Amino acid sequence: MTPQSFDIDTCKEVVGDARMRTIEAKARQDADNGVMDAPAMAKGTYWDGVYSYMEYVVYVTAHHKRMERIQRMKEKNT
Repeated sequence: MTPQSFDIDTCKEVVGDARMRTIEAKARQDADNGVMDAPAMAKGTYWDGVYSYMEYVVYVTAHHKRMERIQRMKEKNT
């Protein structure tokens, strides 16, 4: 396994549906507000670090997707 090479589908599966929806909603709201406030990396066991990194991947993916949508909307309206 290559460190930090988790794909989005695996991350969503591990994080779980309810937590994934919460993270994605926050990421979209943050993108709308022009900020990036990703979940912090956890200290502790290896698994704590892996899990927090997976939350980070879910957040960054949703944030990036929303920023791209905002950009497309701007381009469409100009």
